[in-house]
Parts: sequence; C-alpha cells; structure tokens
Amino acid sequence: MYPSFSRRGLLRTGSGTLALLVLRLRAPSIHANSRHGMKVMVTGGHPGDPECGCGGTIARYSDAGHDVLLMYLNSGQAYCGEDSSKKDCGAIRTAEEKRACEILKSRAAFAGQYDGRSILDFAHL
Repeated sequence: MYPSFSRRGLLRTGSGTLALLVLRLRAPSIHANSRHGMKVMVTGGHPGDPECGCGGTIARYSDAGHDVLLMYLNSGQAYCGEDSSKKDCGAIRTAEEKRACEILKSRAAFAGQYDGRSILDFAHL
C-alpha cells in the first residue's frame, strides 16, 4: 500500500516546501508565445535520424505553429539497407526525408557533408 499525503501535509514538513516547489515546476510551453512563433532546428547525421529520435517533438512544435527545420549533415549516401545499391542510397534516403518532412510539417536543409566522411572542425563550421 502506498502512503497518502496532501499538499497541506507536505507544507508542514521542512522538505515538503521543496517538494511542493518541485511539483510546481513545469516544462516550458511549446505553444507560440508571439505572433510568429519560434524557429526550431533539429539536427542529425543522416535523413531519418531526427525523425526517429524525436519525431513526436517535431510534430508537436509544427502543430503549434512553429517553423521547424531538420538539418542533416549528409544525404545518407553510404548506406540505405542490405538490398539496395550504394549508388542510389542518397536519392532513396532523400526521398524518404522529403516525405517525412511533409508528414511532420517541417522543412529540410543539408550541410553538404558526405556520409561517413563528415568533418566537424572550426574551418568547416
């Protein structure tokens, strides 16, 4: 059986005040606070990474009226499954990304790196 307690009971104890404050904390709202909304950028190495990692969050921000950009380091040229030819992987994964952006009401941008050979240093940033 679980112990029962009330907010008033929590306030009576020294740690109760802290517990009540913690209970009051909430995550910031995703709803647009201004007329134009926020600009949100989600990054990933390959097409599919942002969508698989946080597709629900992307959809929530888009549905709330925010401008959501999915930024990919590359187009996934090096791998797209065991049965497909490597020469078509970039085109296949880019087509999948385009459809995912339609579904999630977001847009895509590519950093122009090559899959498996990305360079992340100050000169390229």
